[in-house]
Amino acid sequence: MRPRLSGDLRRANRVEVMRSFYGGRTLTRGDVAAQLGVSVATAGTIIGELTAAGLLAETQSPRSGGGRPASQLTMRAGAPYLVGVDLAETYVIAEIFDQAMTRVGHFQTPVAPTDDDPDSVVGHVVDSVQGVIAALDGVSAADVAGVGVSLPGQVDREGGVSVHAPNWGWHGVPFTSLFHKRCDLPVLLDNPLKAITLAEMMFGEAGDHDDAVVVNLGTGVGLGVVAEGRLLRGRTNTAGEWGHTILVADGLPCHCGSRGCVEAYVGAAALLDLLTDVDPDSPLLVPGDQAATVARLAEAVASADPVAVATLERFARPLGMALANAVNMLNPELLVVGGWVSAAFGEPLLAAVEPVVKQFSLAVPYDAVTLAASRIADNPVSLGMAVLAFETFVLP
Repeated sequence: MRPRLSGDLRRANRVEVMRSFYGGRTLTRGDVAAQLGVSVATAGTIIGELTAAGLLAETQSPRSGGGRPASQLTMRAGAPYLVGVDLAETYVIAEIFDQAMTRVGHFQTPVAPTDDDPDSVVGHVVDSVQGVIAALDGVSAADVAGVGVSLPGQVDREGGVSVHAPNWGWHGVPFTSLFHKRCDLPVLLDNPLKAITLAEMMFGEAGDHDDAVVVNLGTGVGLGVVAEGRLLRGRTNTAGEWGHTILVADGLPCHCGSRGCVEAYVGAAALLDLLTDVDPDSPLLVPGDQAATVARLAEAVASADPVAVATLERFARPLGMALANAVNMLNPELLVVGGWVSAAFGEPLLAAVEPVVKQFSLAVPYDAVTLAASRIADNPVSLGMAVLAFETFVLP
């Protein structure tokens, strides 16, 4: 393992201090020191640097019992702004945040699943970034410090390359270079599994848990891992490709080229196939529109429609089996189910899945885990990418 240089450690400490304040928290120097396990003097030095950089604001708040007032700190709002982009196979969502990570703008563009040419996809992303900036009064590109773009599949963050996006058939696409042909803003790339997990760590259910799994259910599926309080990336930033682990030997074909992958059974396309199998003529089906079909299906489940309920029950079995594998292998104390498919269904999905997870999990790790639905109001992928952009382009 490469030893960390002193500069690396100083920056890591600043990141950890700033993360203490995400979500609108107001803290004292003593609070920060206690959270990070450092001395008040050390915390005070780092806080002083961040305050001088304009990232933290300080106020005096009198103690309820009198005496010397306590110094309260919070993240400073306003510019510079960050744009987080959730790029998926069927849409682009660009959201703009101030430096306190408050969302101040949203822009969404539908993308046809067949619209997979890299230049075209990058064009949609740039149009969405420019659109969300233009829609915010008094803000221009000059006020934006950077853009974080989440790409499905395997991503080389340092090289700015989409290594492999199975659902598009991409291999080695130089995404950052294509982006900069159209837009001059600084940009970084990452995988949605890392973005959604970071958002859950900073703003959601996983914030109080050292060992957690965050599942992303959409057109593609995967999971992020929090191990001993840290986001697990793995050697090549591909930790969490649970969607391409094998659920059924020699099973259904997957876009990655293998057969029997989890994604082939619990991705959005698989859910629609189940609905078609239950009722080929269902009025819930919207040809060519996954999101609209899932939305109709979720509404029908809430209304106890028998076709919708039967479809969800059939979907819950492979999903619960795959989640049980994650519970057995990773032994988390929390398993958060997120992503746009999960968000559409809410608690009914969790209620259908949990008995299956129990059935196929070992007793000891199952008893230790709590299943929860994501409750982040904003898009967690764009939020996580905005956090990464802030920590890359703003944080000294």
